[in-house]
Amino acid sequence: MTSFDQNLILTPHDALERYRDELYLYKADGRLAILPGVIGTVFFERGSKPDVRQGILACFDRFEQMFGEHLKGGKDKDLGGFTKRTPKGLEAIRSAILETPPYYKVSVVRSSATDENTAAEYQITTLTNNELSQDYCQPGEKNVWPKGCDGGQLSFLKFHMPMDFVVNLQGIEQYESFLRFVCEHLPVRGGYGGLSPIRPYRSDNYCVEQERVLAKRFSGLEIDSDAFIKKDNYVVRSYKGKPSERAYTFYPYPHPGAKVKDYGFIKGVNWYTLIGDVFVNRLGGEMAVRKSLARPDIGVERIDACLLIRAGNFPRLGAPEEGLPEPYVFVNSLLRVLRRPSVLEIVRGPDMWIARFDLPNAPPIPSPPKVLPGDLGTVDTGTNDELP
Repeated sequence: MTSFDQNLILTPHDALERYRDELYLYKADGRLAILPGVIGTVFFERGSKPDVRQGILACFDRFEQMFGEHLKGGKDKDLGGFTKRTPKGLEAIRSAILETPPYYKVSVVRSSATDENTAAEYQITTLTNNELSQDYCQPGEKNVWPKGCDGGQLSFLKFHMPMDFVVNLQGIEQYESFLRFVCEHLPVRGGYGGLSPIRPYRSDNYCVEQERVLAKRFSGLEIDSDAFIKKDNYVVRSYKGKPSERAYTFYPYPHPGAKVKDYGFIKGVNWYTLIGDVFVNRLGGEMAVRKSLARPDIGVERIDACLLIRAGNFPRLGAPEEGLPEPYVFVNSLLRVLRRPSVLEIVRGPDMWIARFDLPNAPPIPSPPKVLPGDLGTVDTGTNDELP
């Protein structure tokens, strides 16, 4: 076992100086297989609605404004080709965000890579939810799902820059500025940000395995290649009655006194952890969160319907000689109860590291209730009405 110095803190610059050769991996043909980056992943509501898609476009335009000199490629549809992009190709990405009908998902990427098999230094991507194009009644049920219903699905937007970008204060401030911009323009349910190994858009088995190797060695790294799947963890839905009855009512949010369909969980913590009001309320409200995390090195910032919690002044690699980044452990001690209480995620599989910031004596994560309490405090229902 590698010994560590609890007083040692590696800045991003120090960490790169020590571990650059381990963090950059290349394929046999010389293309980048994995590079160290700093990510921001945000899960948000109502991704099929015009106002939210305007917000997505604003995020892409701001990213282009900040990093356009690096951005060469991308794709404008789910099954579209990942290619070098001319100004006309860039406009196709922008048009896809705004003009895709709400009953289709938007799946676009803007990237410094010009092919899907090379890891990109700079990239922004989104995958939205869709909504029903007409009224729908599922076989065996009596309730009708109305046109325009999205069933409480979530969307995601993810961006990243190379780790070199945050080796100084100016880069950190630019990263934080863009993360705030995203949170100001999207109805955020949750998310996270920090150092992460960046794989190509399409990865082979070598990239997948090496990503896991890095995660086991460096505790601060966020494994996030499957963010488009993780968004489903954050879905919160409840209901009253039975689907076979006309009295059945579905709520794409936690309705007081209703039965739980999807309780909603966060993935975990990192340098930045974003929690929407549904999670803030479970912790006793914003003031309770601020009181529990009241430390000079911990930041708590409100942006619209979510809190941005920052564990330390810069992202940590969590190298073996550092041990676990203490600010991450501290924030995790409060937020861990928001994770899914699954033993399997701790013991095996690609998410085995998900409990890495838990203390040895940490109590079990409580199971979610089957019925929500009658008083949930302030419940943000967005613009989704209940669905009879």
